[in-house]
Amino acid sequence: MAKLILRRLFGTLPVLLGVSFVVFVALQLVPGDVARTILGYNATEERVAALRAILGLDRPILVQYVTWLGNLARGDLGQSVALGVPVLTVILDKIGASLILMGASFALVLVFGLLLAALSGGHHRSPLDRMIVLLTLVFASVPPFWLGIVLLYLFGLQFRLFPISGMYDMANPGGLPDLLRHLVLPAVTTAVSSLAVVARVTRGRMIDVMNQPYIMTAKARGLSRPRIVYVEAVRNVLPTYVGISGLQIGYLFGSAIFSEIVFNWPGIGLQLYQAIIQRDFPVVQGAVLAIAAVFVFGNLIADLIAAALDPKRAT
Repeated sequence: MAKLILRRLFGTLPVLLGVSFVVFVALQLVPGDVARTILGYNATEERVAALRAILGLDRPILVQYVTWLGNLARGDLGQSVALGVPVLTVILDKIGASLILMGASFALVLVFGLLLAALSGGHHRSPLDRMIVLLTLVFASVPPFWLGIVLLYLFGLQFRLFPISGMYDMANPGGLPDLLRHLVLPAVTTAVSSLAVVARVTRGRMIDVMNQPYIMTAKARGLSRPRIVYVEAVRNVLPTYVGISGLQIGYLFGSAIFSEIVFNWPGIGLQLYQAIIQRDFPVVQGAVLAIAAVFVFGNLIADLIAAALDPKRAT
């Protein structure tokens, strides 16, 4: 296990380095001038050139990247162009809301993904199995932003069951109950696609397990169908379930941008969208790097849990 942890930790460094390079270079190649955006389009060429020199934008891209990477190693992500505060401050201020949304979405994926997989794979080719396969196919195909708008319209505007904006009621914040009410629609919107992926992959493994000799032996011993499906079989699909679920952590964190925009959820996704609109490149770089870090470390945690459930993976 210790070797696996060290191997995975060392493996994350090149990934994060590669992501940081791609993000930095891609943003530098976007048409437009950051200095002119800051000063406004009526600024003189002399003022724009002076600001470019101050920001280091007149140097080669690789030199800028090495400088930015050195600052990153010290925890300095630069200064927000639009907000005038350190990017790290912006990220830390928003990441809590995004983690709450991701955590709620991930909980839905974990619970209903395994439940649907067990019901479907444990009753292969039954009407229930076909209905769940169709349902997950629809879930996997629905665009999150479209689903969010539909849920907002139906359950927020028509039936008025849930709030449609923010984390709390601005006029009368109600603590945890108020937060949970605001969380339902964004969490469902974010979770649906990942839930379908987890359910379908785990279902395939569940079907394989149900055809294994030890399951046949359990049937011959007279064990009940629920015991065989929901105890014996589920226990043996957990490594696959944990592995595919872990891959969804970063996806949920990144795709939450759609839910955050639709429901005005004050997280990194909404801040990233606003930074793109404002051409606030330092915030865009910091937000994308934060999403990549969550993705990488989420996969690392999933690998470690899967290795604990299946010791063969730790070798």
